[in-house]
Amino acid sequence: MLISTERFAQGLTYEQYKEQMTRNRERFDANEQLVKLDPADVAYFAGLPASLPVVVLAEDWCGDVINNLPVLGRLAEASGKLDVRVFLRDQNLDLMDQYLNHGQFRSIPVVVFFDEQFRELGHWIERPARVSELQAEFRRKLYAEDPVFAGIAPETSIGDLPEAARDRLRAAFATFREEHRTFSDQEVVRDFRALVEHGKTQSTPASVPADRPSTTSGIVAQSNGHASGATHSGVKVSITYCAECGYEPQTLDLAKALMYEFVHELSAIELIPWQDGAFDVTINGDLIHSMYRDGGFPEHATVVAAVRERLDR
Repeated sequence: MLISTERFAQGLTYEQYKEQMTRNRERFDANEQLVKLDPADVAYFAGLPASLPVVVLAEDWCGDVINNLPVLGRLAEASGKLDVRVFLRDQNLDLMDQYLNHGQFRSIPVVVFFDEQFRELGHWIERPARVSELQAEFRRKLYAEDPVFAGIAPETSIGDLPEAARDRLRAAFATFREEHRTFSDQEVVRDFRALVEHGKTQSTPASVPADRPSTTSGIVAQSNGHASGATHSGVKVSITYCAECGYEPQTLDLAKALMYEFVHELSAIELIPWQDGAFDVTINGDLIHSMYRDGGFPEHATVVAAVRERLDR
């Protein structure tokens, strides 16, 4: 990471980051209160010969930030040896793009530990690798055993799941997160300690899990084929958006742009309310844009072009 003392000083302190949060602050604070640190881990970090600079890339809409950044905050407070500075991902893409998940995705949080001379000790992305493995195992088992998912491939996009399957997925992973909270927090600290002790960068950064969004209902606008020129193209656009984040205006603007552009040519435009900062656009199950992966909201022209490609226009 290209970072200087001056750039580091421009980051938000942990408390400043919390103060500027516009969403999910209550969840963040609740998670912070539930963190249980092992005294041995606190003693290790407290015994470091000097305070270590720690750079974090984060946004307050991200579920993994809400779950995992409080662990770092509590560890920094308890040890007194971690100088944490938080940079907002979408305002610091030059930093973010040096730590792409699997070389492609702007996954957060990113946590980078440095020594006193700002030489990188190692970096960590999103969540502990073991937690990602457990999530994947849990999802495979859920799809294999729960009758709600009968005949549905595990890789099916959220936008293409039946509503009953979406609701079941949301409830199942909410339970999973609560049951594994303590284990996950312990794994976060274990990973951080390994970075500092051994200079070992997280070996298997997590990928974005399909469980993140949670929904209770979807809104589908379908072509009825009565108007002149209706084509029944079979092209369906699904927009998954974070309702609690206030993403409705961007969602409706994109839906309106598609309606004006294609009139009768789409079979459906589906709006799916989720949580945790989601904003995904899929066309016939193909993921065109993901806020987790790509950052920000998609350009209308990008989505329109992707639809045109599938309409062979």
